[in-house]
Amino acid sequence: MYYLAVDCAAGASVAIVTEHDTIATRHTEDTRSHSEVLAGYVAEVLEEASLGVQDLQAVFAGVGPGPFTGLRVGVLTAATLADSWGIPCYGVMSLDALAEQAVAPLWREGYEELVVATDARRHEVYWAHYELIGGQSQRLHGPFVTSAEDVTRLPVVGAGAGLYPDALHAVPGWDRAQPLAEFLGHYGIRALRRGRGLEAVTPMYLRGHDAHIPAAMRHG
Repeated sequence: MYYLAVDCAAGASVAIVTEHDTIATRHTEDTRSHSEVLAGYVAEVLEEASLGVQDLQAVFAGVGPGPFTGLRVGVLTAATLADSWGIPCYGVMSLDALAEQAVAPLWREGYEELVVATDARRHEVYWAHYELIGGQSQRLHGPFVTSAEDVTRLPVVGAGAGLYPDALHAVPGWDRAQPLAEFLGHYGIRALRRGRGLEAVTPMYLRGHDAHIPAAMRHG
């Protein structure tokens, strides 16, 4: 079974995935060209995979958290395509996708807990706290949007760590990582298989009052 995954929480990222494989991917790190490249990326991955829309089971949409414009483009594109093709659309939190990307290699290196952090602009980061169990990630807390200084003191995966190295301790080699659609898709497939709840297909902006971090967690 084939799935289309779309994420624009950072750069524009599109992938065709199955339960065990990534069939085709496109990604740009440019955080301001989502609307210009996204439709072309979808057409390209379908062509590379030699698939038509009738071959797709569902669409996974990265719902953020992320900056307003790109996130809106990604979620609306995914939802509109799924509706026009007559297939389901499911939301996946983009931080969960980044944790999915990191969990297998870092679990093998002995990491048991970590934070995933991405750029929220305004001198803040979007972040969540994960536990690594048996090569899979489990979100314990979050998502939040705070200053880097208020992030729980754990090893950090994601571009947020690269932006604020004085406040966040990056896992070596992971300080520029961004959410990628292929891992968003793999996370979503596993969640569907296990009957685990996915997110509403609605952009997650998380500004200001939308998410508060308990004081006791800030330096855990």
